[in-house]
Amino acid sequence: MNSDRLLLIPASLGVVAFVWVFRKRLLVRTRGVEVDARCYDREWRVRGGGPTFLLGFRTADGRKMTCSANESDVPAGTRTGDTVPAGTRAGDTVKVRYDPVAPGRVETVIASRRPLWKRGDLIGLVVFEVACLAYVLG
Repeated sequence: MNSDRLLLIPASLGVVAFVWVFRKRLLVRTRGVEVDARCYDREWRVRGGGPTFLLGFRTADGRKMTCSANESDVPAGTRTGDTVPAGTRAGDTVKVRYDPVAPGRVETVIASRRPLWKRGDLIGLVVFEVACLAYVLG
């Protein structure tokens, strides 16, 4: 098998991943329901990186759901009497939007309002696709 043809395998998988991620984002944007989620914890997964916020919310039918969000996807927030943004902390409320058909598809409202071309995951997939196709065709 030609080695150039082998590059079509990851390129094809990249197209599938791009469509999958784009579809999720589009479904949450179009039919998403906005609810308040409570931040119940912050995790520091990567040394030197920002925290991951763990959020819990209830769907319209009463199911308990959880999700996580990056620091850029939650509000900076300020506390009463604070002059400097304090950031989201455990106990704070964060607005999320979920797909009622599949409540596992959930994003914070801040993330769902971000233009799709500003999404790092989509940009990374597009760059990977272009690189693979340029190599195969080039």
